[in-house]
Amino acid sequence: MTRPPFHKDDGRPRYVGPATVLLPDGREVPVTVSLVLRSDPDNVARSKYDEESTWAGRISLVGATEVDLFDAAPGVLRMPDGRESEFMATGGPPHEVGCSGLGPAPFV
Repeated sequence: MTRPPFHKDDGRPRYVGPATVLLPDGREVPVTVSLVLRSDPDNVARSKYDEESTWAGRISLVGATEVDLFDAAPGVLRMPDGRESEFMATGGPPHEVGCSGLGPAPFV
């Protein structure tokens, strides 16, 4: 039996894979992320910045269970290629949180 894809193919840019969270105290923790660009097609006044800055998803710790992702207020998400953007944890247990991006998406 074939499992359906995790994300529907809605044409929105996505990133699923490894990343690093930089906490305000300087710690860097490895994570796995599932992120999507959520630009609003009904916002006719949107600019290029708006299209690249509304992103969200899920961040899951890899191994470091003593870390509370809610301590990242805001945190910085660093992609494997070095791009970074701030995020806020929005819900879930401390080791696997929903997130909302602050500023340009680091994966577009």
